[in-house]
Amino acid sequence: MKCISCKKPAEIKITQPFCSECFLKHYQRRVERTIKKFKLIQKNDKVLVAVSGGKDSLSCADVLHQLGFEIAVLHIDVGIKRCTNERSKQVVEKFCKERNIPFHFTSFEDFFDIEDINKFFKVAKRPICATCGMLKRTLFNKFARENGFTKIATGHCADDIVKYFFKTMLAGDKDSILWLSKLKPITPSSHPKIVTRIRPLFEMLEIENLTYTKFRNITVEGCTMCSYFQRKDKWTEILREIDKKIPDFKIKIARTLEKIEIVLPNIQKKEEIKECSICGEPTSQEICAVCKIKQRISKRNAGKIS
Repeated sequence: MKCISCKKPAEIKITQPFCSECFLKHYQRRVERTIKKFKLIQKNDKVLVAVSGGKDSLSCADVLHQLGFEIAVLHIDVGIKRCTNERSKQVVEKFCKERNIPFHFTSFEDFFDIEDINKFFKVAKRPICATCGMLKRTLFNKFARENGFTKIATGHCADDIVKYFFKTMLAGDKDSILWLSKLKPITPSSHPKIVTRIRPLFEMLEIENLTYTKFRNITVEGCTMCSYFQRKDKWTEILREIDKKIPDFKIKIARTLEKIEIVLPNIQKKEEIKECSICGEPTSQEICAVCKIKQRISKRNAGKIS
């Protein structure tokens, strides 16, 4: 099997056969096209890349750096039992040092008592991964805003988008369907305190990100110690079976979602964004989800909930 570009022996075939050199060029060109097509990054933008240490976020940071954009990296230690990998910070910090990328670090411990958080998750109605994700999004946005960043880049790729799409469609409720309008390469700011989010890897596959880190010799760590992260998702298995028949299935779905604008006449499309009455952070409710967690923890510590 020969590389489709240079005709040398191919080293990988995902949707098309490539040698390592041509694969990297192809990967970078596709990301660059996505950035230009959706105007994800403008000339004077300062981009903060949310990096866990996994293949997707490290690929995102590396390719943006390779394309010459001004970026910095923020790594968050969640500090939650069974979710924390001590090596992740070391991996991300080393990655940044090798490329002279500004590295920033924060932890849930800067905002919460971690023991309280771990106790809280035992009684919380919200799934631990959803709560962890919400807390990280809040901290990323707060850090980016307070440090002058104009965009937050994440490593979400076609696999993430397609899995969320099918889960949302099957859920069927109006609130879930409204979220489909956010499955785009860019989520513009809807409030002065909300930083625009971009997804440069929107049209890339997980396997392509993994291959990119391999050919770029990037050490990957991520959340491999997290027992929740390791749980099998049935959609991963379902999409893997589809991939065998249609290798570019997820890319095609992602590109279709780029073009879809959700219009539902009986549902208010845009949430009213206001500021939390306690902390002042943007929220669609009177009190933001983070402050609600803090209130629940306080009540639990006071013996008011079991």
